[in-house]
Amino acid sequence: MGRSGLAISACAAALACVSLGASCSKDIFDVTVNLSSETYSANVGTQSGTIPTVTCDPAAPTACTGGQAADANGMVVTTGPATVGVTLSCDAATVRCFAQVNVRVVYPVDVSQDDAFVAAVAQRSISLVRLADLAYTVPVNTLTFEAPAVDIYVGPAGTALETDPGVVMVGSTAPIPAGTPVTAAQHVTIADGSPGRALIEESVQAEQPFVLVLTMGPRIEAGDPIPAGTFEVDLSPTVQLGF
Repeated sequence: MGRSGLAISACAAALACVSLGASCSKDIFDVTVNLSSETYSANVGTQSGTIPTVTCDPAAPTACTGGQAADANGMVVTTGPATVGVTLSCDAATVRCFAQVNVRVVYPVDVSQDDAFVAAVAQRSISLVRLADLAYTVPVNTLTFEAPAVDIYVGPAGTALETDPGVVMVGSTAPIPAGTPVTAAQHVTIADGSPGRALIEESVQAEQPFVLVLTMGPRIEAGDPIPAGTFEVDLSPTVQLGF
């Protein structure tokens, strides 16, 4: 935010103080900061073909893998902070094959290293933090399947899994159709007063890192394309700082 933006925010805060009386300090004003976008990407692989539609045997470990042995973790691809698992199995109820996809992306956010945040704070003491918005786009999407939702969690520094202590869910993206990028910014609403919002606000105020965990776990049924492709999610948080 430039000097004119800061001046407008300061004036707005001053007018609010006049309306509220002497209980409001003239030294406090709000600044909205657009933090740097965080990019998360994952590669599900380059497999081709479709999931077999023939009757399978749940007791046969290679029933749905074309006779190829598969370990308990299925196909696992690690790309940077992302871990992707694709497991082909036989459904005991339908005796048809299916693929279970599990994607996890873990990414730390350190506001003390964010240029916009550092410029806005400028060695001042933060008295209040409000998370204003969490926008996302999916600029790259070559997945062969629809992602029903990408769940977003937040946790303290050192978080590795969404099940770790102190990790809470903050929201989910809308369904993402197969092979369809999302270029217009969408928004995840983080409820006021929720544990996830409180964790983010407290971390920002203390200028301490927090960790975002993104997970996706669609199930792909018999006859559908074998899971493959890549996707990229860009998250753009906006915070409001009170000084």
